[in-house]
Amino acid sequence: MPTAVKERILNLITKDHQKYFEITQFFLDPSISRSAKELKSFHFLENEIEHLDDTTSEFPSALEQLVDWINKQNKAQCMHYKEYIERRGNGGTREFFSTTAKAYEFLYKIAPTKRVDGAWLYSFTQYWNDPAFRDFIQIYLEELGLGQEKGNHVKLFDSLLFSLGLHHFSMNLPDEYYHQSAIQLALAYAPSDFIPEIAGFNLGYEQLPLHLLITNYELKELGIDSKYFNLHITIDNFENGHAQLAANALKKLSAQYKDQAEFIRKVKLGFLLNNRGMSSVQIIKRLNTEHVVMEIFRKKALVGQYMHSNHCLFNNKSTNEWLSEDDQVEEFIFELIKKGWIKLDQDPDNSRFWKLINEEDGKMFGVFSVAEKAFIYDWIAGSQAAQHKNSVNAELIDNFLELSNFSYLATHELAQLKKQIQGSGSTAYKVSKLMPYLAPHSHHQEIGLWSTQRIVEYLFPFLSERRR
Repeated sequence: MPTAVKERILNLITKDHQKYFEITQFFLDPSISRSAKELKSFHFLENEIEHLDDTTSEFPSALEQLVDWINKQNKAQCMHYKEYIERRGNGGTREFFSTTAKAYEFLYKIAPTKRVDGAWLYSFTQYWNDPAFRDFIQIYLEELGLGQEKGNHVKLFDSLLFSLGLHHFSMNLPDEYYHQSAIQLALAYAPSDFIPEIAGFNLGYEQLPLHLLITNYELKELGIDSKYFNLHITIDNFENGHAQLAANALKKLSAQYKDQAEFIRKVKLGFLLNNRGMSSVQIIKRLNTEHVVMEIFRKKALVGQYMHSNHCLFNNKSTNEWLSEDDQVEEFIFELIKKGWIKLDQDPDNSRFWKLINEEDGKMFGVFSVAEKAFIYDWIAGSQAAQHKNSVNAELIDNFLELSNFSYLATHELAQLKKQIQGSGSTAYKVSKLMPYLAPHSHHQEIGLWSTQRIVEYLFPFLSERRR
């Protein structure tokens, strides 16, 4: 390895005050070794755990209390959801996403975390031949869709963003939105010292939260494909789903630890790591369509400042002059409102600006993407936007799932892997070759999906029936 590359990796590992986005990218970089990621994980998780407040949690102090505690939590969530349904049935409005734009904003802002869904359990794949980790690995394989594109959680979420045209929106998010993804990836490469914390984190993540139930309900109302969220509801139940499997796995794991009090303490810390970073509820509370729209206009102004004629003046300034300074863009938009070009809280078709960007013969048709226009539409419509529904193109989602895996280099690598696997009669050898492709950066790619299918066949043959 070149000296410059070694120095870069060492700096990334030991640097304490690093952006969460950079940490996320570090763990997703396939060129960085697992040992380097493990060292980075140790430093990062130690720092995260130091900032946890474990005095406010009601997490049980003994494993014997765990099942009753989880049941109590689930019943409370179900009761709150029942109350929500009653409010809606009595004429109450949507409580999370009053408009399509707010739902869109939520989807792209949770993307950093959803694109590493289940990542923390990758750490346990290295213990595949230890029965204590079998249930954890089963959960991970099911998160990966057992190697099927349409069941792989990361693949599903990416296809949803793509179908809505939101896949580019998450590229410029503030760093705080990458905090939780950095934690989940750090757990994916955590050394064995953190096994109880990983198990505790998994237990917390597999619970059924109220916000997931409401999100699923309201996305369906808006005509947005909620398959990704619905899957988490059906698979994370405590009756026979991942929540129960996670609790059972935790009990099996505890038998390997003599100091049960210390084990529970570390499990609790892992459970509390779910609360670090921006939660879904916090993101929902911060949704702001006007802010998103102004950001869209500011980005368009970078090119738009050179594209307009000087015939039309607003407050004695041409459009190009207004757009030439970033801090003037918002002021310019409000000039358009004052002049009546944009009529807020009305049908967007009454606004001259909307016709310019939306009608095929409009002078600005094609400047804004379909997703960008969805935000602008709801911003103009205001209170009337609640009636606007999105139409999901299911065919587009399927096409994306079929085409997005193609890569000549990856296809060559897969051919080499298949040759190695077919040439060996040793299950241990095959598993050792396949497991690295179940890593967070590759499990949703073609080679990762194929590797997941083989792991299921070798280690969990009874799960293979579910793929048919």
